[in-house]
Amino acid sequence: MHMSLPEKFPLPVTARRSPIRRLRNIVTAIAGTLFILVFLLAVRIYRTGTSDVIVADLPAFPTTPVIPKPPPPSPSQKNPETTNEDEPLTPPAIFNPPKPNTERPMLRDDGVILTGVKNSTIWHSVGRHPARKECWSYISRFEPYVSPPQEVLDLISNNNKPTNNRALILRLSTGQPWKKEFTHHARALVLEAGHLANYDVHFLLHGNKPPAELRKWVQRHVPKEFRKITQVFSTEDIKSWLNGTAAFKNIMEHNHLVIQKFMTEHKQYDFVYSVESDLRQIGRWDNLLSDIDEEYKSHRERQEPDQDMPEIPDLVTFEGLRRPVHDWLWITYECVEGFGGHKNLRTSLGPMWGWSRRLIEKMNEYNAKGVNCFYELFSPTVAYNNNLTTFFYQHPLYCPRKSASGRSSLTLEDLGKNDPRTMQYEKPARGCTYFFVNPHSQPFWEEWYRAAKNPDACWPPALIHPIKGDFFN
Repeated sequence: MHMSLPEKFPLPVTARRSPIRRLRNIVTAIAGTLFILVFLLAVRIYRTGTSDVIVADLPAFPTTPVIPKPPPPSPSQKNPETTNEDEPLTPPAIFNPPKPNTERPMLRDDGVILTGVKNSTIWHSVGRHPARKECWSYISRFEPYVSPPQEVLDLISNNNKPTNNRALILRLSTGQPWKKEFTHHARALVLEAGHLANYDVHFLLHGNKPPAELRKWVQRHVPKEFRKITQVFSTEDIKSWLNGTAAFKNIMEHNHLVIQKFMTEHKQYDFVYSVESDLRQIGRWDNLLSDIDEEYKSHRERQEPDQDMPEIPDLVTFEGLRRPVHDWLWITYECVEGFGGHKNLRTSLGPMWGWSRRLIEKMNEYNAKGVNCFYELFSPTVAYNNNLTTFFYQHPLYCPRKSASGRSSLTLEDLGKNDPRTMQYEKPARGCTYFFVNPHSQPFWEEWYRAAKNPDACWPPALIHPIKGDFFN
């Protein structure tokens, strides 16, 4: 049945409504159009953050964070006309290094340290006073390293860069228990010497186990953030590398061979520091390293006409150079003969050394000739006998008495030809908080550690050795 025309094609609605209703619809349409225009204008104002009337002086608040551009370079650095506005923005810092509690005088006129702790040991500054007028509580020193975010731990794992030509080595063994305090110390070392001072940092771990077992030990004991920068070696590895060219007793007496092997295998480095695991630092590592560089630079600027001091020193030592006594336990006949007599021997304490590549290569040459010595004797003697520059960096020492454990007389006869001759003191101190035994260094660190929750406890910068026992962790 077919539909009629009116049912199949109904008339338009407007055709069936009254004039009043049509007028109402027109007004509604106009009002809706005005509402849409106002809404679009409001959206535009919100997105641009500007307005001719209400919000003309208010800044925009974007939904994503804005990273500020670095300040424009000065004309001497770069032509402003060549500035590329599309260059990537500098990301914000994700690591906030520790800061000292306060900058204030740390010493009385008589050299007594103002630690802020009552009934503690009276500590005296017995050598060079601190170069930086700052003091640290244990908490302020290590708080950033207690529970760092994953981004900071990633900085540790990925610290080493192909462009770095300086390295710092932390010497370890499988006897290292890796307690939390040592982990904080290790994080500080990598982030401050590495991330802040641009050193590659390597952990060299010694153990007399097969390589596979050593790697398993690392996976079980070394915190995850350090595994990528940890290398393992055994006594047999050192013997194989030396290949019988010189006498070798053990790693303890000849631990310089570890650094020689490392530098031979890592040609990108011109200079390396070696740090023992029982060394500690009150104050930041990047500050210490930059202070060493600046002071050597000042010595180099004042070198005498007959001297030839390179841009970087060949050996950096933290105890004064001296001649060993004739009956010193560690002197061997082969070593005396190899350097032409006792008068040519030099020694210095070695929990921390700085070594240039050309010094390492000279040490390799002596080994190839069959000459090897106790580690605290070998590198200072090689440098002295080859006119290489040894730089003794005097750092603050502290003792519970007014005098140090010993004095080193740095006369010209004891110095090498190209060693710095402008010294801060005629007879620099040695011992106390930087010595080969710990009767003073251990209490200095322990009192600082145990006063961690005391808000007034504040210790001056110090390079401390050795820290063993409960604190060798």
